[in-house]
Amino acid sequence: MAMEHLPRMLPAFSMTTLSSFLAAFSGTAVEFFETVAIAYAIIRAGYPREAIAALVLGHVAVFVLGLFLAPLHGLLPLFWMRLAAGLLLTAMGLHWTQKSLRRLWAGRRPRWAEDPLGKLQVTPVDAGTMQAGTAAFSIFVFFVMLKSSVVEASEILLVVFPIAAAHAAWAPVIWGLAAGIAAVTLVALLLHGQLRKVSEVKLKLVIGLLLTVLGTMWLVEMYTGRGGA
Repeated sequence: MAMEHLPRMLPAFSMTTLSSFLAAFSGTAVEFFETVAIAYAIIRAGYPREAIAALVLGHVAVFVLGLFLAPLHGLLPLFWMRLAAGLLLTAMGLHWTQKSLRRLWAGRRPRWAEDPLGKLQVTPVDAGTMQAGTAAFSIFVFFVMLKSSVVEASEILLVVFPIAAAHAAWAPVIWGLAAGIAAVTLVALLLHGQLRKVSEVKLKLVIGLLLTVLGTMWLVEMYTGRGGA
């Protein structure tokens, strides 16, 4: 009897797994890219220790907090968790899409991409001190970067946690999160000095559209009764 339903159940399972992975991967990639771009600007300004330490610490702290919060998802009924995940994904996708379209039409980039040091109020180390490697560790720069790291990591968690909890898709979501971080890190290492030339507006537009489609698809499945299985 179970074998008769296997061909019908397997595609649905695969589609949920794939969509959960894609949502986690894309949401993580776009948020982590912003953090890496800011960290790269701080590194080039002469604060590599502060940038790397704050980036790693901020993300690890938020993700560890997420692990402690994971059991709390059981407090909400599955229906409401899935509804929240679908609505959140759709709303975030629409927000990123409309913001990116407005910036494309205006020919503008976000301030963190145009002038990350100005936004963070970080003054570059002078060339002599940078070459000598005698600059002291800046607590101010560290905490400024830490704040950006925590904010972006929290936004990643806001995307991936409801997806994993709503669809019991912890494995594909964790793999998507890890793949997003790995992909952005690899791109940053390969591009190096060309990182600022990446069009983050177009990147966010594409990912915004993808998240909108995935979120809408989950909501439609719930409405038609196919998402409750």
